[in-house]
Amino acid sequence: MSNILLSCRNLAKSFSQIDAAPLEIFKNVSFEVSDSETISIVGSSGSGKTSLLQILAGLDSASDGRVIVCDEELTTLNQNQLCALRNKHLGFIYQFHHLLPEFTALENTMMPLIIGGMESKETREYAEYILQRIGLGKRLEHYPNQLSGGERQRVAIARAVVNKPKIVFADEPTGNLDNTTAHQVLDIFFELQQELKTSLIIVTHDREIAAKTQRIYTLHNGTLTANF
Repeated sequence: MSNILLSCRNLAKSFSQIDAAPLEIFKNVSFEVSDSETISIVGSSGSGKTSLLQILAGLDSASDGRVIVCDEELTTLNQNQLCALRNKHLGFIYQFHHLLPEFTALENTMMPLIIGGMESKETREYAEYILQRIGLGKRLEHYPNQLSGGERQRVAIARAVVNKPKIVFADEPTGNLDNTTAHQVLDIFFELQQELKTSLIIVTHDREIAAKTQRIYTLHNGTLTANF
């Protein structure tokens, strides 16, 4: 029987405006994500995909509704508790890699472990394994400015999974890469996802990328609908 890792109920997000009605981004968003499941949320630019992802990951708050992640209701947690939850159970990949320029590929990969006080000989070896697994075994000591765009994004993927998260949130993870490199990076990532059995929620405008996931949702005019 599958284990529900994330559940959201009747989520809504709106912004107040001066001398105007609130600007509604989305409303009545409800769905669940099970362990090892991959889902994508597609929609045009400005449709609210990133806002929804940030709320699900505890990086932003909803105007209404509930989000439960790994048995924790996010609205009941303070900032320290949210940070601890994200560091322990969640991984993040963004369109831009956000690597720290003064650290090597290996050090960047280990950053969540260092921040979480989990750095050890074993975790270092695991970080090295992940980098080798994604084809960067000979680039461990290279700095971001010595890596190609695709290599930097692969380091970002390694960083996202090094703490063996239960869920990875990906926001247009290949949007800054050319088409060929994007698909190479994604193929590597989905292989890792299957190996680690982590759940994935990916936001993208690219239907080809979305087709790689088990379920697809479309966010349009503030409404999230499942594609069957």
